[in-house]
Amino acid sequence: MTILELIAGECASADPQPDAVDSAVKQTIRYSEQEMRRRGKALTRRLLLAVLGVCLAAVLVLSTLNGLIFGNGFAWRCIPAWLCARNAAQALENYDEDGIERYIARADGLYDTLTELREQGVVIRDARADFGRTRLDDMFLFTEMELTVWQDELTYLFTCQGTWRNGKMEWMQIYVPSVGYDGPAWLPQLSEAIATYNPG
Repeated sequence: MTILELIAGECASADPQPDAVDSAVKQTIRYSEQEMRRRGKALTRRLLLAVLGVCLAAVLVLSTLNGLIFGNGFAWRCIPAWLCARNAAQALENYDEDGIERYIARADGLYDTLTELREQGVVIRDARADFGRTRLDDMFLFTEMELTVWQDELTYLFTCQGTWRNGKMEWMQIYVPSVGYDGPAWLPQLSEAIATYNPG
């Protein structure tokens, strides 16, 4: 079998002529170029479909996050609110005076109260804000922070609600003691110190 027969894919009926060899080589090169173009177009189509799929998924996810599909809109505010709530929680846990001032509104005296409570053995061990609990409800942006407080080898878990306004967190009271309250004496003090929410 000759090279020409391999290129042509068929048996030659006679001795190959030089023109026939040139023609077969040109035909092979043309076929290779066509095949490369075909594969390039197929790859381009796949790439465009992938980009289109990513764009459609992004539109769906962003619309959902933005409250256009679920919720009542403006949910993009939840992302910076959660970031601020997370930073505020870390500042409380780390007793970071600068962080408390930066991330919590009307925090005057909060650091001093936390320091005083810490000297009494009341220690915030874990404070965190969960993005899943950051929500927009009737145009009011709610956030929640969980606090784990240790005192005399006892562990207390509190949930503190708040809102994000003007780039800072405003927390509500952890607990409002009622008449005849007989719980820990430090709890109303901690709740009052953290409560920086101003309904006005």
